[in-house]
Parts: sequence; structure tokens; C-alpha cells
Amino acid sequence: MEKSNGIKIGVIVATLNLLFCSSVIIQISFAEVELKSVGKGNVSCQGGEEIKNVRINFIVSNDKGTSFAEWNIDHEKFGSAGGIITSIQASSESFSLKGFEAFDNICDNETPSDIKLSGHCGPGTVKLVSDNGNKGTFTSNVKCG
Repeated sequence: MEKSNGIKIGVIVATLNLLFCSSVIIQISFAEVELKSVGKGNVSCQGGEEIKNVRINFIVSNDKGTSFAEWNIDHEKFGSAGGIITSIQASSESFSLKGFEAFDNICDNETPSDIKLSGHCGPGTVKLVSDNGNKGTFTSNVKCG
């Protein structure tokens, strides 16, 4: 019974995420994109469990002085985790993003938790480190600027 409730919650969260992302995509299409990326990799949970084939995406945009920045990781079986980016350090070569994890359905760790995303612009590796113990490494092509 608990598994069934978990699946229902996962479907509801995924549906709300899809609706939210659809409205965000419409807003972002009119905004100046500063950073964005989509990639695949693995996440290590606090207890040592490694989750493979996790998709990461993040976006930082600015529209007339209003910034929007979020990150998300998704797994086909386990669901998603994500949150908001609150601090941005970026150049044409590299980036370091700090924020928090608002929800975690992949490792089921306690949230909120501080996170850091970092890497180089262009093809390469994006690293995710969370204070709740999650760590991820993703192959991605980060668009900076």
C-alpha cells in the first residue's frame, strides 16, 4: 500500500513539475539565458547507493532585471530531486552555482539542503554536491552566456 501511495505522489509531483516547467519554458523563451545545461550521469546517495542514468538540467536566466534559476535531476524509476539556485558565479569558461535542494525523491534524503553545481562551459563534466550527502557527476554541454 505504501508503494502505491509513493507512486501516486510521484505521478502528482511529475505532473506539477511538467506544468511548472511548461510555464517556465514559455517565460524563458523571452528572457536572456545566462547558463543552461542538460546531461546524464550518476548520483551517489548518502548511504553509498549509486543511482545510474540520472538526467540533470539547470537554467539561469535574466529578464529585465528579474533572475530565474533552478536545477533538477530526474530518474526514470526513482523520480526527481531539485531546487533553486541562489548564487551564481560564472565566466565564459566556468561556473559555480549555489542554492538549495527543496525535494529529493531519488535518495530520499532530508531537505532542504544546501547544494553546489560546478563545472566548465562547453562539453565536460558537471558536479553536484549536496550537504545532505548526495553527490553527482554528469556529462553535459553547458551553455554559458
